[in-house]
Amino acid sequence: MKKPTKNPKTINKIKAKKDSYNISKHILINFKTSDFNFTVPKKLIPNKPRLDNEKVRLMVLNRDNMSIDHQYIYNFNNYFFHGDTIVFNNTKMYKSILYGKKEKTGDNIQVYLLREVNKKEKSWEVLVQPARKIRIGNRLFFLDENNEKMLAVVHDNTISKGRILKFNSDLPNKEFKRKINHLGKIQSDIYTDFKNSFLDLSKMQTIYAKKAGSTSPHFPGLHFSKFLLKKLELQGVNFSYITLHLGTNTYEKILVEDLQKHKMKEEYFNIPINACQLINSSLKSQKKVCAVGTSTLRALESSVSTYNTLNPNKKWTNKFIYPYYKFNIVNSILTNLHPPKSTLIPLLSAFAGYEFLMKAYDLAIKEKYKFYNFGDAMLIL
Repeated sequence: MKKPTKNPKTINKIKAKKDSYNISKHILINFKTSDFNFTVPKKLIPNKPRLDNEKVRLMVLNRDNMSIDHQYIYNFNNYFFHGDTIVFNNTKMYKSILYGKKEKTGDNIQVYLLREVNKKEKSWEVLVQPARKIRIGNRLFFLDENNEKMLAVVHDNTISKGRILKFNSDLPNKEFKRKINHLGKIQSDIYTDFKNSFLDLSKMQTIYAKKAGSTSPHFPGLHFSKFLLKKLELQGVNFSYITLHLGTNTYEKILVEDLQKHKMKEEYFNIPINACQLINSSLKSQKKVCAVGTSTLRALESSVSTYNTLNPNKKWTNKFIYPYYKFNIVNSILTNLHPPKSTLIPLLSAFAGYEFLMKAYDLAIKEKYKFYNFGDAMLIL
């Protein structure tokens, strides 16, 4: 007996359902924060910048053949060619730590300036130490070298356990910020309690830093010297500059086991038209678009058009990337070696593949690569 012929539409529906099942079975894995945990020996965590950038090691992960190569940062240019575009974050760090006192009691306090909330009111979102003693209505003051007071009032609490601080100053905004910058210090290790260690600001700026607004250094950008940039330029590699102002959340650890419940704080970014033109041109020609740093990557992936090209944009992003995010703009990234359970490990797992990245991190520990802020670099192609 001849079997009845199946309707082609029915066949397509069955195939689509089967494909959907296979995709969900192999891709929609519920990763947990504990899946991104590992132990980094303390001896592999430097606590100050290197004097010679050329000694920075470079681990190169090639996703096409799943190979891992060991190089130095001065070989970075060997992986890029004419028409490729490297995207830099030109954010500039400002001094964000202020030492002061409570006006009523004279108790010492520390204020960490996170971001400006209102220019006219000179109000800022801040973290304070000791937090339990700083309440709404408290008046704080900060002394300059001439013992002149700059006053501030705790105006409100924030959802993230911070405070809104209003400074009592009649200075124009530019002069006020210069005064803040003069009074402030910078944070050198954003993976520990912010009150502990500080360094010279000049050692924390990239050589192409331009737009002030970050409270944390852009560490991957510190790997680039003028000599390395010149080598890339001579090879016909394009340089594209965008801005994403870094806050503490970029490097924060994930405190919930369910990744989808983690909420990133917003960070401001600006992608100009000329940056889009260079990047979209490389994409169209199937060239490399390399993001220097996860912050750069997050900004680019936060401004994708319906045609999977890059749009110019000025806005805030709280984009949190984890497996299995589909990347639309970036096809390579230079970054550092990051802490376990930080928001950066899921992002890089989404980019490189979870097993491949974990293998690379295990190898980095065995090969004694340096980790975290002042550590070595990783290039994922």
